[in-house]
This record gives sequence, structure tokens and C-alpha cells, in this order.
Amino acid sequence: MSVLEVRRHAERGLSSALTPRGEATARALAGVRYALVVASPLERAKRTAELVGGRLDATEPGLLPDIGGAGAFGPMATLADWRALLHSDPKARAFAHEQLATWARIAARVGPKERVLAVSHGGLIDLPIVALAEELGVTVDGPSFANLEGARITYDKKRRTTIELLRRRGAE
Repeated sequence: MSVLEVRRHAERGLSSALTPRGEATARALAGVRYALVVASPLERAKRTAELVGGRLDATEPGLLPDIGGAGAFGPMATLADWRALLHSDPKARAFAHEQLATWARIAARVGPKERVLAVSHGGLIDLPIVALAEELGVTVDGPSFANLEGARITYDKKRRTTIELLRRRGAE
């Protein structure tokens, strides 16, 4: 079983990829050994991947789909808001399934029992995580994902089998 951790990037800076606080909180998550570390092409995601994963193996354009920006679906404060959107908007549902397919392709790049870190963006990870949780019969609640939050997904022969939310106490 391979394990994919998909996370939102650390706090973004105005004149640099990340703020000093974003850099420090990303460094605090370092230490896990990943067989593969990928990120969206944006500098804030790449820098986060380097800090958390210790390196960046590749950029993955599929982690930054052209949907009109992370706010394309409007303001979504909670996972319940994302769930309501998933049920009411066929485009949102299609987007969630496209992202889940991208994540499965990324996870398939490593062998059994290996871990992958994929760094993406807020507004892009929430909807597929909610869709996957529903598919697996897992209830997920709470606020939309803050910086460095996301999910750990286990794949068994390319099929998603478990999901665990990755939340931070005192999220930035």
C-alpha cells in the first residue's frame, strides 16, 4: 500500500514564496522519509515541498489545474460548504474526480509501503478530500484546510482505501 500525503502550501509571502513563519512551520513538519516529493508549479508549493520533504523531485502541473484560481468555487469556510457544493454543482464534482485521478497517478509512481508528499493549494484540495471521504464512508467536518493541512490517503493496488485528515493545532 502506498501512502499519499496531500497538503496545502505553507503561509505565502508577499515578496517571497513563503513568510518567515510559513518557512518555520513547514520546517517543523520535516523528518518523514518520502520516496517521492512533488508540488504544483507555483513557488510557494515548491518551497513548502522542499522544506517538509527535504527536497523536490518534480513539479506536477495536475496539482494546479486551470479552473480560474483557488477561489473559483467561491468562499468556502467549512468542509460542510465544500460538501454542499459537491452535491449541487456537476462541475465541482467533475473537478474533484479529476484531482483524485491525479493523486492516484502520483501515488502509483512509488512502490508498496512507500510515501509520497504532494503540495498543492487551498481551494484545490478541499473538494477532492470531501469527495473521497464520502466515497469511503468517512465523515469529515470542520473548517476548510489551513496552510500545511490536508489528508493522508492509503492506496491498495491503485484503489483508495483510507483517508486521514492532517490538521495542525494553532494553524497559521
